[in-house]
Amino acid sequence: MTGTKRTLLVIGALVVGAGATAGCNRTPSEAHNDAIEAQQTADKKAAEARDEAQAKVAEANQDVQKATDDARKTAAEAQAAANEKIREANRDIVGNHSEVRTWAQSKVDDVNNMIDGAKVKAQAAAPKVKQHFNTAIEEVQQQRDALQAEAAALEERAGDKLDKTKEQFSSRVDHVKDRIRNLEKSL
Repeated sequence: MTGTKRTLLVIGALVVGAGATAGCNRTPSEAHNDAIEAQQTADKKAAEARDEAQAKVAEANQDVQKATDDARKTAAEAQAAANEKIREANRDIVGNHSEVRTWAQSKVDDVNNMIDGAKVKAQAAAPKVKQHFNTAIEEVQQQRDALQAEAAALEERAGDKLDKTKEQFSSRVDHVKDRIRNLEKSL
């Protein structure tokens, strides 16, 4: 290599090296401006992240509200359906109560007819027998009145309780009828 070339290479190397070191030698205001720019970039990215998070939270809140509204609607529909079933059951019970009332009243009517028949028969009895009959028939009429009250109470029962109470009612009616038959025999 010739001396000129070597000199040019050294000068070129010095120029390149001087340029590289010039970048490291920034002024404090340039460093400050770079820091401000970096902070602004970070703030912008943080704001974008917050906005995105708030959008997701708002969307989730809407989903929760919709789910809550749907649950309330479903609960209201279920309650309406239950209320309708309750009303139907009440109508059935009222129908059953009507049947029970008719059944029980026919039993009490049978007792009333037997009492009336016995009273007619007692009109032809001797005075002493008739007096005994009148005293005994008053007790039977009280039992009949109790049966009438029980007939009204039967309407309040349902299911197995109703069945058991009807059996007991029938048994008491039969007992009163037997008492009336025995009184008639004494005439």
